Amino acid sequence: MKALVVGDLHGEWHWLWKALDEEAPDLLLSVGDWGDPDQVRPCDFERLLALVPTYTVFGNHDDLSLLCHLRNRDGTPVLLPHGEIVECNGVRLAGINGIWAKSHHQPYYITDEEVLTIAQQLAGKGVTVLITHGCPIGLADETPKGTHGGQRCFLDAFKLVRPLLHLCGHLHKPQLRRLKSGQIVLNVGTTAQGDYAVLELTPNAITILKRLMPSLHGREQETRDTGQSGTRE
Repeated sequence: MKALVVGDLHGEWHWLWKALDEEAPDLLLSVGDWGDPDQVRPCDFERLLALVPTYTVFGNHDDLSLLCHLRNRDGTPVLLPHGEIVECNGVRLAGINGIWAKSHHQPYYITDEEVLTIAQQLAGKGVTVLITHGCPIGLADETPKGTHGGQRCFLDAFKLVRPLLHLCGHLHKPQLRRLKSGQIVLNVGTTAQGDYAVLELTPNAITILKRLMPSLHGREQETRDTGQSGTRE
């Protein structure tokens, strides 16, 4: 399958329509932050879901009520449920929603204990792609200021679940890490400025076909993969 990866759209839907038109993907994956309730409309999602199956997690700028009710044409939930796997042509998708916090003062907060519980539910189930809004510390978690913005709990989840590919966002800086294990961690950046990635997905391999990263230098930058991929051992 050809998958388009987006995130941190923050209501700038014109970038998404442009990417869909140019790439014609079989599947859309999002790391969340579609936009606050006043930035998103049900009709936009209706148009989107008529075009392409979509799976997402929520971040800290999302209409949670709307996302929870969205369904793809085959009836599967658009919002990936905690601890469960959605399978698409043998590709096993799983997500952990929210951003890390020590409390539940906001509905989009998730604690260390909750992340660990979800990761334990997914461990050993052959997850191909793990999607989170927050980032694993030390892996594709550099902020625009050069500091590290990831969390230990998402790194622990990555180690427990052992996906071929971990998608994340939140930090608004596109970046990629390839590990010696063959696993890939990809922070897509911010689609609100035109960042996105195009992947080829199979149950046992991930190939990055294309990354657009205009947010890095205020101009469009494109990289194409040289054939390296994440593979299942």
